[in-house]
Amino acid sequence: MTDNTSSAAANGVDSTNSLMYEGLGHVVRALHDALTWVGADNALADASNEFPSARERLLHVATMTERAANTVLNKVDEASPLQQNMEASAKALAKQWEGVQTHGLSPEMQALVQQTQAFLSDTQFRTQATSAALSEIMMAQDFQDLTGQLIKKVATLIERTETDLIKLLISGAPEGKIASLKKEEELAGPGAVGSIRMAQNDVDAMLADLGF
Repeated sequence: MTDNTSSAAANGVDSTNSLMYEGLGHVVRALHDALTWVGADNALADASNEFPSARERLLHVATMTERAANTVLNKVDEASPLQQNMEASAKALAKQWEGVQTHGLSPEMQALVQQTQAFLSDTQFRTQATSAALSEIMMAQDFQDLTGQLIKKVATLIERTETDLIKLLISGAPEGKIASLKKEEELAGPGAVGSIRMAQNDVDAMLADLGF
């Protein structure tokens, strides 16, 4: 192979690597921008201000979902005994009214007895239906466990993906640009995924230093 051929091949490899590096940089920037804007709508505006990273926002959503589900379960636990007591009382009172002799009573009193018996019967039916609905509400909260687990997995995957892409981007960066970046040890922090966990501002600064 001639020197010219070797030089052309090397230039071709460098060109390919440069294109891959540029493409990877744009992917990381797009992902980072997407993570930065998670929760930017009004519904999550407060969470966006309080929690600086997308992962923490997602975990916040999972926590709030779990809290809401627990509130529902607690209220169901409070309401169920009340419904059961009401049903039992209505049933016992209805039996007593069955023994009431209406013979000799005025038409108005006879009508009142019938209305009371009908009300007590209807109350038993309605309390049974309400108790069944409360049971369904309690069973429906099972989704919260699955939802919370899924959100936590997605949050971890998002941060790990961003971190891995950033590492890959750093490893392929030109030497002149690497010198301006913070060392991984300086970027390490609590809750790191892998060896580093970068704050959103750090990612912004790093991408800007790399030209993205």
